[in-house]
Amino acid sequence: MSNSTMVFGSTVRRAEKWRVYRIGTANSVYELEVQSESAEGARRCAVLTRVQPSASGTFEDSAPRIGSESLYAVSQVEWIGKRLAVGTACTSEIVSVDFVKNASGPSRGQSMVFGAPVPKAPEPAPKQREPSPWAAYPQGEVEMLEAAASVLQNVCHRRELLRDLEGDALLLKRYKLALAACGVMLEALEKRG
Repeated sequence: MSNSTMVFGSTVRRAEKWRVYRIGTANSVYELEVQSESAEGARRCAVLTRVQPSASGTFEDSAPRIGSESLYAVSQVEWIGKRLAVGTACTSEIVSVDFVKNASGPSRGQSMVFGAPVPKAPEPAPKQREPSPWAAYPQGEVEMLEAAASVLQNVCHRRELLRDLEGDALLLKRYKLALAACGVMLEALEKRG
């Protein structure tokens, strides 16, 4: 990937919630920040930054692609095995996708530059790793399972959810794919034990 930045710089957009994902390919790790269109009319957008082996550019795009489809039309479960295109950057096939967090705004990019090289900034001081919200292994993994069970329990108690999803085909598809992914993970864990 070249060392370039595509940033639209909308002040409205920065107040919106973003979903942050860690994307792995065979040779690189990226951070992908995604904001879908909101009720307030903020423009949907994606920001891609390569974080490993070294940060070499930040790319922003209002029409990112996953394979041949719009990123916004495809569940993250379906990203595996496809290439991600954001701005002028295109990754190799994705091998892993992890949801990291919701954020109040994009963490990268400040100005409007289209394909221009960005001068190399001095290396920042090493960041202190934030302490994990989980206990050390193996207790932390049990806590994660307890949190996952609590989340699933909350979803399960929303008896009207399927009825409410019927009017939104994309959201219903995402629901079914997420549920299938949960089933696969539970089956894998069950086989180990």
